[in-house]
This record gives sequence, C-alpha cells and structure tokens, in this order.
Amino acid sequence: MIVINYTLSSDPLVLREQSKMDLATSSLADLCYSCFGGDLKLQINDVDFSIVTGGGVQMLDFSVEFYEATRRVESAGSGRVTFAGMADEIFISKSPSGGAEISANYVDGSSEVSLGELSNSASASIRQLISDLEREYPKLRSNKEFMRLHLLS
Repeated sequence: MIVINYTLSSDPLVLREQSKMDLATSSLADLCYSCFGGDLKLQINDVDFSIVTGGGVQMLDFSVEFYEATRRVESAGSGRVTFAGMADEIFISKSPSGGAEISANYVDGSSEVSLGELSNSASASIRQLISDLEREYPKLRSNKEFMRLHLLS
C-alpha cells in the first residue's frame, strides 16, 4: 500500500520566493525549485518516508521527480528522487521478484511494491497536485510549461 499526500505551507517565509514570481510566466524550473513548499507524507507499506520540515519540501519538484523515477525503474531498472535544497534521497530499483524496492538515505529499512502500484500511485499523486495547484493558483492555467505537466500523468 502506498500513501502519498502533502500539506502546502502558508508560512510567509516559505512563500517568500513564490510571492515574487509571476506564476503565469515562470519557468517550470522556477516553479519546481522556488514554489509550493510543504510537508510530504509518503508511506509505503510499513515504512514511513515522510518529510515534515515546516514547508521545506518543494512539492511540485518532488511530484515530478517521483513520477520520472518510477518511469526510469520500468525502463532502466532504477530511479532516484532528490529533494531540492536537501540531502535526502529516495532510491527505487527493480527487485529480484519483479517489483520495486524503495529505500532512502534518511530512513531505516526498505519496502517492496509492484511496479504497477508504484506507477499508478506516482501518476495519481502528480495529477492530484496539479489539480490542487490550479485550483489554489489559477494563474498557473496560463503557464504553458506548467500545463505540459498534464501530459506526464
């Protein structure tokens, strides 16, 4: 079982860079690395990969990285998720049984799930975040780079 959820920060210090940006025209890189800080809940079976820092996880960056890492596992056998501005990393690799083994440098233990469940969870997670961000920040609907994210999921 995979649970992916997030809470976006409302802290003015976390939102400082984001508030300076024009969300309609900012590059995807700026949106990923300077906007939408929050806390991540990521539970895979009985291993908790959550990162709760008071808004330090760039949620769009995480969602894109997690989605792309799951696709790399399917094609290349392994993938890695890095967190903007943090030393934390999640590692995903094909397991001998044909599933996906997930571990991280910031938690003990690892967890295994099917590749299908991992892929479906990553797709559902990025779709949900995109939808939530468009609802919260309508200017994003004018951002061509952001709108291309719909093609990922």
